[in-house]
Amino acid sequence: MSLRDWVDLGFIYAGTLIGAGFASGQEIMRFFTVYGKMGLAGIVITCILFFFLGSFILSLAIRHQSVSIRDILLPFSGKKLMLLFELISDLFLLGGYYIMLSGCGAVLWEGMKIPYLPAVIFLCIGCVLWLKNGVNGLAGFNRVMVPVMVILTFLIGYHGLEGFKDMASLLEMVPSAGKGWLFSALVYVSFNMTSGCVVLSSLGTYTKKPGVVYGASFIASVTLFVMATLLYLMTSAYFRELSGVEIPLMHIASTLNMSLYWASVIILLCAMLTTALSFGFAFVQSVSRKFRISFDHALLGLFLGVPFTSWGFSNLIGFIYPLFGIVGIFFAFLLLCRRFFSFKIE
Repeated sequence: MSLRDWVDLGFIYAGTLIGAGFASGQEIMRFFTVYGKMGLAGIVITCILFFFLGSFILSLAIRHQSVSIRDILLPFSGKKLMLLFELISDLFLLGGYYIMLSGCGAVLWEGMKIPYLPAVIFLCIGCVLWLKNGVNGLAGFNRVMVPVMVILTFLIGYHGLEGFKDMASLLEMVPSAGKGWLFSALVYVSFNMTSGCVVLSSLGTYTKKPGVVYGASFIASVTLFVMATLLYLMTSAYFRELSGVEIPLMHIASTLNMSLYWASVIILLCAMLTTALSFGFAFVQSVSRKFRISFDHALLGLFLGVPFTSWGFSNLIGFIYPLFGIVGIFFAFLLLCRRFFSFKIE
């Protein structure tokens, strides 16, 4: 059993889920910190579910040697329904890819005044060149970037929390725990596993060893737990200051020193780029198989929507994510009807 396979698949999985919302602290604050002490329990349950769900999807992917979600879902959905979901998932991946690049462009403009559109185009070219190495390129990128994110988050957390003597005094900064923490954790898992499932299903040909799924999912879950807990503690400690703040991690780091502020910028860029590469890889794998073209030719499809990034980061998020959330719920409803009520669309 190769430790390298554990690390590579685990970091790809973690890198996919650690997007801008997670790394910024906004998602952690919204889904966990607001529930006080029970928010930490929510993080534990979330990471346990990420372990089991990731293991299940990866095992299916490796068993079927899948390169896209079609290879896993076709037996459950039927051909016509699968065609619809493939179209939805491909558009979601491409939209998510551009959202992440757009986010990088926005951060570079805000932090360094680098022109937005040229930065997005440059990053898109960089992603395409990196992905020319296929899954090995994706694995190599995450192998570097995920540890960088964890280490820098730990450094910011260490300096940001050193004034608090113990956990009790830190958690006093957060209002009393409210109801709904478990539901919030479940919603967070379901939202993230939508993209996680599509990306993991594209990794089936990475190895033929089904046993690696548990090690890979464990590494991913521990990585997510460490980062989520650090962000939870920081957003708890600074809870009263963070009302209305868009990017909690950058705000906290800016109150400490400029070095840590730039560290937070690097974390955000790494988070968005790891997710962008995962989305881009899964999209290219799917298109390559569907149209029977080479992986390198399918990579050119990642340039198709670059002009749409001029619409802006927040506008893209506000339009694309809710749209695909609604469509995803509709597809899940059709899938359940087919599975349990013999409603078939062949």
